[in-house]
Amino acid sequence: MIRRFAAAVMALCLAALAAGPFAARAESPALEDTLEDVRRLEDLAEGWAGEHPGSDPVTLTVNYLCEARYDDPLWSLVLGGGDENFRAHVQQADPGLEALRSLRTVTLPTGEDVDFLHLVAAAGAGYGYGMPQIVCSWGGDCVQLAASVQGLSEDVPVCYEALSVSFGDPGGSGYFPLSDWLADVDGVNVGQRLTEGQSLSAALEGYYSELAAAGDPAAARSEAFVAAQFGGADTGDAEGFRALVWETFFSDAGVQLFLLANEYAGVNEENQTAINPDMQAPLEAACMLAADRLAADLDGAVVAPPAPGPEATPAPTPVPQEQEAEAGLWAAVRRDPGLLLGAMGLLAAAFLAVAAALWRLRDR
Repeated sequence: MIRRFAAAVMALCLAALAAGPFAARAESPALEDTLEDVRRLEDLAEGWAGEHPGSDPVTLTVNYLCEARYDDPLWSLVLGGGDENFRAHVQQADPGLEALRSLRTVTLPTGEDVDFLHLVAAAGAGYGYGMPQIVCSWGGDCVQLAASVQGLSEDVPVCYEALSVSFGDPGGSGYFPLSDWLADVDGVNVGQRLTEGQSLSAALEGYYSELAAAGDPAAARSEAFVAAQFGGADTGDAEGFRALVWETFFSDAGVQLFLLANEYAGVNEENQTAINPDMQAPLEAACMLAADRLAADLDGAVVAPPAPGPEATPAPTPVPQEQEAEAGLWAAVRRDPGLLLGAMGLLAAAFLAVAAALWRLRDR
């Protein structure tokens, strides 16, 4: 029962990547129109943070946008939880901003539609503290895609062919539509700008302006993503690049914990995470599809590592000493006691993994 409870709690993380409960608007608004509303929200967040030391405007903005759709304790682990008082302040000061919280897709300057709140969540995961960004963006979506054919075959090419129908589908159907893929890739890229000190609206506007001005927007976004997520790569080396994507995916602590908690993996005799046979091929195929999509967008180009510099590892925003005890996860627990439930689930999953390893050692 404890294991199933832990799995259910961890499943909430993947829910943060799936479609929310809100109905889509008849037509996707343009990004530039949406950003006008986001700027009004940011103005309120700046004013609030100025009056409430320890509050962060970006965190307030991202949580206000995402907390209604991603209403679970694990989202609090990503960015520290929403602020009920700030939400009430926004409702009183500018009630029209409430519509942002149910927004689905927006139309980008490059012409595609992207799941906006999915994009903001992926970017926020890179900015915040707690849950790794890989499992909260493309890694989580790869798991969701693979689970759709769990047990189909232990042959990777068979799973690859079956999953290719859903991966990057521009029609928005399937388990990994194009609007989600763009949200994952762009979310990682925008998240880099957030950590460099930009506001959400400035990060989005600057990023998409550069994409629109690029001769090949698909190549430009994929190049930035490969540099940020994989440290650069030779995407023309198909097997080598596929291996790099897989290694990055499977070595992520959040991905491994998610696989263990949902019983997609277990612990082997070497005390290492071992994927179940019925999920091994689907997961490899999902990661191969991601690698091949990036390589195709880049036409097999070599992507250089990101240039070193102070912006590559920005210092965290200083917290006044008197506010330090109230910042971060503890502040989130005080605001949302339900966060303890999510933390208990994470600890239970980790405990079960260790217990399984000790049990195997006892049997030796």
